[in-house]
Amino acid sequence: MTDNAIISPDHQIRVHDRTFRPYIRRDEIQELVHDIAKRINHDFAGQEVTALVILKGAMVFAADLIRQLSMPVIVEFTRASSYGNSMTSAGTTAIEGLLADVTDRNVIIIEDIVDTGTTIRDLIKHLGGLQPRSITIAALLSKPSVHKDTLTIDYVGREIAPDFVVGYGMDYAGHGRQLDAIWVVTEEPTA
Repeated sequence: MTDNAIISPDHQIRVHDRTFRPYIRRDEIQELVHDIAKRINHDFAGQEVTALVILKGAMVFAADLIRQLSMPVIVEFTRASSYGNSMTSAGTTAIEGLLADVTDRNVIIIEDIVDTGTTIRDLIKHLGGLQPRSITIAALLSKPSVHKDTLTIDYVGREIAPDFVVGYGMDYAGHGRQLDAIWVVTEEPTA
């Protein structure tokens, strides 16, 4: 653990300028990942898939998920973000780094968390123009109460309240990705 993530005696953690409390334990996360992998293995049995990992947040989830998939997997990466250094979606998505040919491929977008859905919607629109065979979404977490439109997430580990979370690849202003559990914010930033 680094100095920008310090656990207090009351089991809270400091990440950057905010305090977080435990939310989803490491063993619970692994159960969620296993369940998602099991469903993907069933749905894509005998087919090759292209796992499109959305960096940076989904890297830890993707690494654990991909190792549990039983079909051939091509792994590709893209950066798509609507957060910046904020705790809320900015409403516009920057997509960069997608160089792979996904024509006639089964693409599984791997995302850490779906908040408003802006990033996923924009990425699906972009991918649609590249003529994949199918596009599905695997997200560890989803906040359905703040989705801007109806959004189908094919494989979701857990639906959560619209609280800000950190850990297991998800960050706050670049901090906290290394945490092996998920923590939820408890207070406003300190001055």
